[in-house]
Amino acid sequence: MIAALVAVAGLTGCVSNDTSGLLGAGMTAFKGVTLSKAELQAEASLSAEQMDAQSKLSAPNSQYSKRLAKLTRELTSIDGTPLNFAVYESDEINAFAMPDGTVRVYSGLMDVMDDAELVAVIGHEIGHVKFDHSLNQFKTAYLTEAAKQAAVAAGGTVGSLASSQYGDIGAKFVSAQFSQQDELESDAYGVEVLCQLGMDPYAAARAQQKLQKHAGNGGGLFSSHPATDTRIKKAEAAAANASCSG
Repeated sequence: MIAALVAVAGLTGCVSNDTSGLLGAGMTAFKGVTLSKAELQAEASLSAEQMDAQSKLSAPNSQYSKRLAKLTRELTSIDGTPLNFAVYESDEINAFAMPDGTVRVYSGLMDVMDDAELVAVIGHEIGHVKFDHSLNQFKTAYLTEAAKQAAVAAGGTVGSLASSQYGDIGAKFVSAQFSQQDELESDAYGVEVLCQLGMDPYAAARAQQKLQKHAGNGGGLFSSHPATDTRIKKAEAAAANASCSG
């Protein structure tokens, strides 16, 4: 976040042919730093709206949408933030959750996971929202776009964020790397969600194993949430210690 803000400040100090534009870009960066959680969630909703427009959403009556709705019917909110689910029809093995409660699951992921494994992945993504990992990643993406806006201002054109820029923010967010600590914390929450729904807690470890198996496909969860032997072992340990384990 600081790097993006410095980039804006540096451009502001070096270019004077579009002072108002650069000021606007600088204010965008400052806004990204100072936004409240509620305001940042509103910005995330705009990004989610644009990403939905750019993706192939599965129809509500499709097998994918019906399956997802059935599995998530009890997952209505997380710490007061309403959750909304939809399927992107794509071969990519991916899923993500944004700080506003947007959860998107790719059909490619649904094709390789059984129900419990899929819920483990969804629970993991919701965990990123619960623990504000997604909020911090989205803020970084927002500031990265602010720096890009400043670069455009240096060329003489700048304005408020356009719909395409919200799509860019969303793309940066989806591909963002989470820390190992964040991943492990969300893995544990995925196990907790399995328990809450009366499903096998060991499905979280099996989901990780499947991600490892398909890692050769690249992209998606493999790059932003890489499965490792450590994560698999810790998921198994979390399952063994879970309140719903026999």
